[in-house]
Amino acid sequence: MTTSFRCLTFSAIWGSLASIVAAQSSSPFEGVMPFQPLTSNDTYLLEMDGTISHTWPGTHNPGQAIYLNDDGNLVRTINTSDFTGGSGGGVQEVAHDGTVIWEFIYDDATHLSHHDIALMPNGNILLVAWEFMTPADAIAAGRNPALVSGSVFAADSVIEIAPDGAGGADIVWEWRVWDHLVQEYDADKPNYDAIDQHPELVNLNYPPMVPAQGDWNHVNSVDYNAELDQILLSSHNQNEIWIIDHSTTTAEAAGHTGGTHGRGGDLLYRWGNPRAYRHGPPTQQKLFGQHDAQWIADGLSGAGDILVFNNGAGRPAGPFSSIDQLTPPVNANGEYTYAGGTAYGPTALSWTYIDPNPTDFYSGFISGCQRLPGGTTLVCSGGQGWFFEVDDAGTLIWEYFTTNTFKIRRYGTCDEPSTFCSTAPNSAGSGALIGSSGSTNISSNNLVLSVTSAPANTPGIFYFGTNQASAPFGDGFRCAGGSLARLSVLFIDATGAGSYPLDFTNTNSPVGSLLAGDTRYFQFWFRDNAFGAAGYNLSDALEITLCN
Repeated sequence: MTTSFRCLTFSAIWGSLASIVAAQSSSPFEGVMPFQPLTSNDTYLLEMDGTISHTWPGTHNPGQAIYLNDDGNLVRTINTSDFTGGSGGGVQEVAHDGTVIWEFIYDDATHLSHHDIALMPNGNILLVAWEFMTPADAIAAGRNPALVSGSVFAADSVIEIAPDGAGGADIVWEWRVWDHLVQEYDADKPNYDAIDQHPELVNLNYPPMVPAQGDWNHVNSVDYNAELDQILLSSHNQNEIWIIDHSTTTAEAAGHTGGTHGRGGDLLYRWGNPRAYRHGPPTQQKLFGQHDAQWIADGLSGAGDILVFNNGAGRPAGPFSSIDQLTPPVNANGEYTYAGGTAYGPTALSWTYIDPNPTDFYSGFISGCQRLPGGTTLVCSGGQGWFFEVDDAGTLIWEYFTTNTFKIRRYGTCDEPSTFCSTAPNSAGSGALIGSSGSTNISSNNLVLSVTSAPANTPGIFYFGTNQASAPFGDGFRCAGGSLARLSVLFIDATGAGSYPLDFTNTNSPVGSLLAGDTRYFQFWFRDNAFGAAGYNLSDALEITLCN
């Protein structure tokens, strides 16, 4: 999915901190990448040629993820408190000029947001957060006393916040791993049960070690799938990814019933380390300190699969990282399939990237990945300060070097035009087809409309409207409606083709009043006295969203 981004007009060179390496192929996906090194207060917008086109100043180190929303604003986490690696404390939306539109702080005696956020289609945001308890709390829940130390035991949670329109945000939903525990240590506790009989629950005593700084799970990424209404989490210390139901209420999320799947907040799916639920030996472990688990978006290669940066920390085959793509097994009812007593599938990956010299690509911490249009994959090897893009064959096609960065995303600067509606037969054949060339970026001012398969040597006009329509008109269909405007007359050539450059600088043209962010629906109308009763016909239509 590409996102329009406005006002990319600043230009600066990233000199002292980073360097650019020339692309070795002409096929990377074009776009911009916001990023913020771990030790920087400022966020930068990286262009494909290695220049920095914009800087958002800040007063905090990242805490850790940053994204762009559909308005082109920066949504970044901020570090307000240092508990352990990945600490955050808040999130803010920042306009292009640096104005903080709203800010939410989640940093108090019992909670601290950390690592990642997920932007939701309704404008809400999911945050990962630590819930601070004491070792006594953990022991009271069935934790082995030998597996706690210090003054803090931190378990993870997910909250959903909704901006309140007054500079802040409200918590509207919550899920806590603490509500979904199983353990075999203390038979006097209500959550005492056979771990291998409850893969939907999390073993309170796994991994069997004292967690550093009391950080038990260390969930380092969160993703949201609106179609499924599910949340995907990466639990670093369990070496697993988890999927939970978001269709629940907060009360249902705290229990084991309710929601679309009738399982409350229990795990719907897990993958990466069957030892965590006593379903396999160490040889079946797939993930090793992974980061940035995400669903591949619709319209991209592998859509619906899960992509994850597998750091490879502690990998038996040696210290190297990989980008792993897996296809979760799902039945006809949309439920994740699971055979009791065996590990959740799949057993084999759908696709993976490993460097030809595996140890050349290794980051033992942070890092991320993203599937891009065209089937390429963007990688942030965070510990190496290395951003790079590979095609589906694993060929390196773009790279950039900087300092340690949590992860990155690339955003297409403009949406591609898309056709819709139906053409109709005409005297030249099966129907006239509309198209375009050039960029939908107004500043480029090189967008050209085109038509083919129209009757030769006949007049016609391109026109556009503010809405889509679908109604019989003449010998074809009118596909653009709302407020309409027409362009100058165009004569089709002898091959049945024609083109019309759009000049966004011409204030006397209807397109001269259009702005970045405007969406219009274009169609070509033409005379055709040799076909049909009406004597005129139309092409199919083109939806164009302009950007800058």
